[in-house]
Amino acid sequence: MTTAIIRTMVIDDEEPARSEIRYLLEQHPDVCIVYEAGSFQDALAALRQTRPHLIFLDIEMPGMNGILLAEKIQEILQPLIVFATAHEEFAHKAFELNAADYLLKPFAPKRVAQCIEKVRTLLNARAPVPVSGKTGGGEGVPASCRQKLAVEQNGKAQIINTADIIAASSSEGQVTIYCVPRTYLVNITLQDLQARLDENQFFRSHRGYLVNIEKIREVVPWFNGTYNLVMDGLAGIEIPVSRQQAPKLKKMFGL
Repeated sequence: MTTAIIRTMVIDDEEPARSEIRYLLEQHPDVCIVYEAGSFQDALAALRQTRPHLIFLDIEMPGMNGILLAEKIQEILQPLIVFATAHEEFAHKAFELNAADYLLKPFAPKRVAQCIEKVRTLLNARAPVPVSGKTGGGEGVPASCRQKLAVEQNGKAQIINTADIIAASSSEGQVTIYCVPRTYLVNITLQDLQARLDENQFFRSHRGYLVNIEKIREVVPWFNGTYNLVMDGLAGIEIPVSRQQAPKLKKMFGL
């Protein structure tokens, strides 16, 4: 995906640090700061609405370590993350999370420019791959899974057509099931949900996500062997595919 404008979020609890990185980023016309957050709660609340391509993230902040915040962010979206911190000791862990870069405070203009150039390269490499209705083996994905699923809602058993499920995600001990036309929040594990669904119809793309294969519209190559999925009926959310699950996805669609 060639990105003319790099939508950027800055997360740092210290306003002077945000001001410094803002000034340096403003020297790059293709970088647009869409949001500045001074806390992890503020950042997570704004994430889906702002949908940044890039996040500059401090590590030592009140309430939550930036490494943990990055993990939560990656459960929602898959932006490029640049850690911007005064602490060298977290670099190894940051790159385990596939960080795009690691900047040390105080920021040097040349170093920030190098970072942005790297970000441009990574974003330009994201070329969406249209998905046909066939798997790599030539066998069609089943047109529908005529199974019914019962989930508890307000003390009643709500019956869901599994063919209507777009995806499911797990966060903080609850599972969100995205359907047509509504969303369900249920108190089961993603593993339990997966066990109740047709394994030929649903794919565990990531430890926190399960997707309906028929609803996959695009496969977007990311970096370090990972992918994002664009789903029919699920606007504004891209589903991550982990490095471990990427080989299954590639085999499934002959990529």
